[in-house]
Amino acid sequence: MNIKNKLEYLRGRIQAERIGTGKIMELQSLAGMNIKNRLEHLRGRIQAERISLGEIIELQSLADHIEPDDVLLAEWAGIPEEVFAQKR
Repeated sequence: MNIKNKLEYLRGRIQAERIGTGKIMELQSLAGMNIKNRLEHLRGRIQAERISLGEIIELQSLADHIEPDDVLLAEWAGIPEEVFAQKR
């Protein structure tokens, strides 16, 4: 589940008044996380060969934030080479 979907899920839990301490802590964690840090976390997961399908989908949702010279993340995000080359 990408960050946006996770936040929407947590919003629904809050509105339904069915959110526990664990979910509140998770929300606080997501709020403090910025995109650059998340991309670096995903890079580490790729390099450790431990990235999940959900994380790949999340990476794809963050494709617009991938630096033009970051070939590793661009490839894993499925950015076509011609599109990526235009960003450089």
